Parts: sequence; structure tokens; C-alpha cells
Amino acid sequence: MTALHVSSIPAVQLTNEERRTITPSIQQFQLGENSRGQHLLERGQKFGRATNDPLFADALDIFIKEEQQHSRYLAAFMQSQAIPLVQKHWVDTIFRKLRLLAGLELSLTVLVTAEFIAVPYYRALRAATNSLTLKVICTRILDDEANHLKFQASMLARVAGRRPETYQSFLSQMHSLFLLGTIFVVWYEHRLLFKAAGYTFRRFVDETLAEFSAWSMARLNMMKQSAIRREQVIKAFGRAEPEN
Repeated sequence: MTALHVSSIPAVQLTNEERRTITPSIQQFQLGENSRGQHLLERGQKFGRATNDPLFADALDIFIKEEQQHSRYLAAFMQSQAIPLVQKHWVDTIFRKLRLLAGLELSLTVLVTAEFIAVPYYRALRAATNSLTLKVICTRILDDEANHLKFQASMLARVAGRRPETYQSFLSQMHSLFLLGTIFVVWYEHRLLFKAAGYTFRRFVDETLAEFSAWSMARLNMMKQSAIRREQVIKAFGRAEPEN
């Protein structure tokens, strides 16, 4: 998909009230979208070599570059509205440290958790102002996020499919708890923006959990399909008769 062109040339589109409402929120999300992803790529390359899947890391690289493009969209808009960029935020620091310390599967889990949150967030950001430019940016990011969630379901299905079922169940439960904790943190940090867009806490939770539920079902179906294919391959080799 062709990248948007978002001008950073000063052109006021926000009222003073809108600017006060979205500034701390958009600053944090712009920072969170801007990650080099070097450690994730290295882990992806290692997994690809171990599973003879050279395209695994390439797909991760494309995903990371699209996330970085989101950061550039937001940064250009912020510059046009005289909203300063920030270099550090405690929530972003925690997420980065979690990804740094985790292995490939847990790192992808942390990332997809942020994707669940991003869907209602960008819907709210789109509705919180009358800026046409910001609305276009949010719509584009939401389109990308829908594809990213499908991609993440596929990637985690491939990684988790090699784990024992009991371990998968345990990780799923931990993921649910981590998501719930993240929901509370994000609401607290961005509640002014959500409320300006007409969101209640209940609506934010419902939309986030709906994304999580749909994603979990897609990942489970992919894991089942992968298991069936592996079983078919094993049976095919098992039926092969040695030549005399």
C-alpha cells in the first residue's frame, strides 16, 4: 500500500481545546510506534534458521517498517500543529524493556497487545477533533492495524504451534491478564482523549476485548490448520514404501 504524504508545514487545524486534549496522548503513541525492532528481528532470524523458514524475518521486517511509518505520519502532523515530540515516557519504557527481555513468542505477544489497544485508541483519536488530516491518518493506521492483527495471528500460531498444549494454555491465560492490566494503564493515561471522543471505560474495554477475541479465534484456527498439515505430511511419509 502506498504511503500517505503528511505535510509537516505549519497549518493550524486544531482548536486550543483539542490541542490540549490530544497533546500528551498523541505524544505517547507517536513514541510507541517508533521502534527499531532490532532485537525482534534478530530473534525472528534465529527462529527462521531453526525452522528453515527464511521469509519469517523478512515478514517481521515489513511489519516493523509499517509501524515506523505510523510514527512518521503522527510526527509530521504533530509538527504541523506545533506539538513537540517526546523522547521518553514511562509506559513506552516498560513495553520496550519487556520486549527486550522476552524471547520471540513473548515479544510478539507484547506487541500484539499494543495492537489490540491501538484499534479503539485510533478510533477515539479520529473522533476527538475536527482535523481532516488527523482523521485520514487514523483511518489509514486502522486499516494497517487490521492487517497487522492477521499477520500477528499467523506469526504467533507458527511459533506457539510448536509448544505443548498445556504451555500454550498457560501463556494464553497470562496474555489475558497482561491485556487487562494494559487496558487499565492506557485508560488512565488517555482518559481525557477517550472521553472527548465519547468513550466510556466500558466501551473501551469492550472494543479492546472484541479485538482480542477475534484475534485469538483466528490464531487458534491457524494453529489447527497447521497441525492438520503436519499430520498429513507425517502420514504421507509414513505410508511411503521403501523400494526393493
